[in-house]
Amino acid sequence: MTRTYCTIFDKNYLYQGVALYQSLKIHTDGFNLYALCMDETAYSLIKRMKLENLIAVHVEDILTTELERVRGRTTKGQFCWVCQPVICQYILENYNVSMVTYLEADTLFFSDPEILFNEMGVNSVSLVPHNFSDKFDNSQVAGKFCVQFNAFRNDNIGLEVLEYWRECCFEYNKFEPLKYPGQTNLDHWPEKFKNVAVIRNLGAGVAPWNINGYQLNIDTAPQVNGETVVFYHFHQYGRFTSGDHQLGNYPYSKQTIDIFYRPYVQAIRAAESLVYSYDANFAYRREYDTTYLLLNVVQEFSLKAAKEYFSFMKDRLRGRYNIFPDSYF
Repeated sequence: MTRTYCTIFDKNYLYQGVALYQSLKIHTDGFNLYALCMDETAYSLIKRMKLENLIAVHVEDILTTELERVRGRTTKGQFCWVCQPVICQYILENYNVSMVTYLEADTLFFSDPEILFNEMGVNSVSLVPHNFSDKFDNSQVAGKFCVQFNAFRNDNIGLEVLEYWRECCFEYNKFEPLKYPGQTNLDHWPEKFKNVAVIRNLGAGVAPWNINGYQLNIDTAPQVNGETVVFYHFHQYGRFTSGDHQLGNYPYSKQTIDIFYRPYVQAIRAAESLVYSYDANFAYRREYDTTYLLLNVVQEFSLKAAKEYFSFMKDRLRGRYNIFPDSYF
């Protein structure tokens, strides 16, 4: 069976999107991945690459008058969240598919996701819990469920849930940066709608906020609490201009870094090489400011630089300093 997926990225997340695509090629038998490209640079490059089963959709193609107004009152990041249900609706309406599954671009598959569709069964919608570890429970702010593997059938319930999600996402506002209406409204789906499957497989949505609550081991693939990891969500991953890798500000064991982040860096490298083969001048990626360095604080003598520096030093003291040189991987 050919599964239909969609994701969202701009030029700064293009490597992540290509790495996600490559992981689907490795671990699934058949799929189409629709990529909503949030800028012309990403769109034109994905079109030029002509990768099999990776279909570029330009953000301008989904814009409506209402959506344009929402874009005007949201940040760039918020507008990407606004577009999550919109791209799902667009695909169901325009590509004659029976179901679409939304994926976050910064996820990577470690095994076949078919086990998750089997668990979903005949239901119309799927949800994956955050599964927060006790120390990092942020459910009051971010909700119980994470937008990362959300399947919607092209039926009455699937379309109704998508419309409800879209209406909530349209509440994003740049003047309320700490409110996540498009995320927290997922909590209401199981009680508000029929046929919503909550995925219990712990291998779905392994992430920085739950990895410390699991027992890790390796069989033919990584496992958490004895269940094969289907995909890992690489929240906060990025680079510095120096080339160093920022793995995020959660505490990680060396085992976690070796099992998940080492292969992810390698997947990003492979994506970079593939992109360069089509455009040797492409020079975009998710990049963090380097003002955390004390030298930069002295040279810039700015409040922003000082805040960055002390933030990184605090992470180091708390065991959450996860900046590694490229040579480490």
